Parts: sequence; structure tokens; C-alpha cells
Amino acid sequence: MIARGIGLLGGTFDPVHCGHLEIARAAQRSLGLVRVDLLPAGAPWQKDLVTPAQERLEMLKRVLAARPDSGLGIETIELMRLGATYTIDTLAALRRRLGPAMPLVLILGGDQWANLHTWKRWTELLNYASFGICRRAGAPLSASPEVESWSQDKWVAPEALNGHPSGRIAQFTMAPHEASSTEVRRLVRTLPFADAMKRIDGWLPIEAAAYIRARGLYGAR
Repeated sequence: MIARGIGLLGGTFDPVHCGHLEIARAAQRSLGLVRVDLLPAGAPWQKDLVTPAQERLEMLKRVLAARPDSGLGIETIELMRLGATYTIDTLAALRRRLGPAMPLVLILGGDQWANLHTWKRWTELLNYASFGICRRAGAPLSASPEVESWSQDKWVAPEALNGHPSGRIAQFTMAPHEASSTEVRRLVRTLPFADAMKRIDGWLPIEAAAYIRARGLYGAR
């Protein structure tokens, strides 16, 4: 398979963890993408409180700087926008920047696929990009009835997705990964830092852990 196109993996990355890196790498391999850009959210409309964007971005930069050959990058377009950020606006802006021919793939987890019907102008998203939906090994994908109906004629094989600039959907799999940003924040807030790191061994890139401690994020002590 010839690598083509760019993947986008959105999230607050609060903090970035190894599960984020694994899904990005799995998408790049399975969907034949040149690279996958991590897309940190500025003010996501579905979340109330997030760590300041500057801190989350710096943490991402340090993690990826230590992995220069990973095929991963950072797209900061949502951090430049004031107010709530919506995926439809981001994809439309990126399509204008990239032109009509570049394959662009929005990477979704199974939970996002299940909630897609709640997103702003969700039926227009494929006008600007395709979807690569990650199915955790052994876990079936499910969506709302309206999304199931809307998507039924848009599916292609994963190796065919990068042949389309937009408008198609494929799924790919990755091994289960237990890492959770919510749990990282909870443990760092409630335990001495060394004890928290023992509880989540293998969840955080070492650069993220070092940054959290140095900056006292999440109440690190």
C-alpha cells in the first residue's frame, strides 16, 4: 500500500498518554497514511474544564520531539480559535488549506462513533474528510440508528480509504490499552506522585510524566 494522506486524532490530551500514541500509530499503519497529526482541542464544547492549552501543547511537543520518526505531528488550528471548537469548522478550514485532492482522515474512537449524532452538523463532516474508526479488539462498533442509515453506503476497506480525499468510512483495530487521562488526573491529584506513577506504569510517555511533575499539573506532589 502506498502511503497517502493525513490523519487527524483530536482530543484534549489532558494529559497525552500512550493509548493516544497507539491509536495514532495503528491508524497510520492500517489506513496507509503519510502521517497522523494530533489535534489538541482549544475549548471543546463537550467538556467543561481542561488544563490551559499552552501546557497541553508543550507536553505534546516534548513527547513527539522524543519520537522524531514516529510519523506523528501536531495540528494547532483549534488552539488558535476563540470560543467553543467544533469539528465541522476545523475540517472545513483544513480542507481549504489542503485543497480538494489531499486525503484527510478523521480518526474516531468507538465512543465518538456512538455519539456522532450529537455533533454539530455531523452529516456534513464527510464533505471535508473521511472517517477512520478504531475498533478495540473484541469490541463491536455501534452507532445511533440515524448514523447507521446515513453511513451504510459509505464504507470501504481500510486499505482503500486513502484513495479518497473525503466521503468514505473504514474501520481498523488496535490492541486494548487501559490508559485513561481521567484516571491519570485522579491518581496524580490524590496520591504522592511516585505512587501514582506506579499505579499507571506504562500509561504515560516519560516526557509527559516529567512535565506533569515539573509543572505541578493535576496537583502533582
